[in-house]
Amino acid sequence: MKIDKSLSIPLYQQVKDYLEEKIIIGEWSLGYQLPSEKELAVKFDVSNITVKRAIHELVNEGVLERHSGKGTFVIEKKEAKDISTLVSLKNESWSENKHYPHKTIKFKKEAVGDKVGKIFGINSHELVYNIQRLKVEEDKPLVIEHSFIPASLFQENLDSKDFEDDLIYNILVKKYRMKLDKARIFFSTMIAGEYEHELLNVPVGKQLFVIDRHTVTEDKRIIEYSRFILKQDQSKFFLEIQI
Repeated sequence: MKIDKSLSIPLYQQVKDYLEEKIIIGEWSLGYQLPSEKELAVKFDVSNITVKRAIHELVNEGVLERHSGKGTFVIEKKEAKDISTLVSLKNESWSENKHYPHKTIKFKKEAVGDKVGKIFGINSHELVYNIQRLKVEEDKPLVIEHSFIPASLFQENLDSKDFEDDLIYNILVKKYRMKLDKARIFFSTMIAGEYEHELLNVPVGKQLFVIDRHTVTEDKRIIEYSRFILKQDQSKFFLEIQI
């Protein structure tokens, strides 16, 4: 294909459209390895930077995936997923029969430690429930969920069975009658270690997406801290805001 440099359409967009068409019509199928950026630049008679931008946009759109030292490959297009569903406290369509599949990895009452203790504003020796779960979807690992809840909030011990296949919101509000006000959400990334490798089936060293949630009561106390760890390549994420 020749790029028409007389058109008002940016060169990178013309390259992108060509590459995407190859995928759409099936000429480049799932797993196909693209020519190198240098080869494509020669083919289109454009700069390496132009090709790099076209490929970068297709990577961001979940059409292509780069593997360091190996090349760029066609992948199954990512599903757009509302990020709020991964960290939501509740579901507006909640029903008694609704299940939220989780596999409990850890449920233990232990000293909070310095790092998490600072989030709650409590001493490092105070006890919290350390709950680690794996959220699954269609039997595939989706999210590692680390949750911490101060033990002092409850007169009796929490039952791990209450946390099977349910949202923390439902447990705190419907069973323990807590009055929650809002949740603060923070975004970051991390590098996968052995733990994440085992649970999410990702290579050690893979970059992962991290969401931290602080749940606040009506009297402005943080009573729940959760960290959600997920693969960046499993979905495209969006956040819809009502205006």
